[in-house]
Amino acid sequence: MKIKANSKNPQKLVNAINKAIKDDNLKTWRIVHNDKKEVLYSHIPEQWDEKSMLKPFVYDDYVSFVVKWWKKNEEPAEEIQGYILGRFVEVLMVHFKDYFNFLEISKD
Repeated sequence: MKIKANSKNPQKLVNAINKAIKDDNLKTWRIVHNDKKEVLYSHIPEQWDEKSMLKPFVYDDYVSFVVKWWKKNEEPAEEIQGYILGRFVEVLMVHFKDYFNFLEISKD
C-alpha cells in the first residue's frame, strides 16, 4: 500500500515532514531508520509503533510513501496498513496541504 503526493517540490514536502517530526510538532509520529539508514515514519501509539511504517521515495514530481515493516516480522495485515495510511493522509491534509497538489492512495 502507498500514498502518492503529487508536488512541484517533493523534496521540500519530505523536508517539512522531517522537520515537523524532529521539532516535535507531530507528536504522534517519529523517525526510525532501517539498516541502510533510510528514514521511515512510525506512528508511535503503542498499538501501531513500528508495526507498519511509511518510507518516503522522492521522485521528480511526487513523493511515494510506501508501507514497510521490519524483516523479522510478518507483513502487517491490510487493516493495520490501512490505518497507518489513513492516519498519515490526515497528517498530510492538515499540516502539509500547501506542499502537494493532490494525493493518490493505492493497494499495490
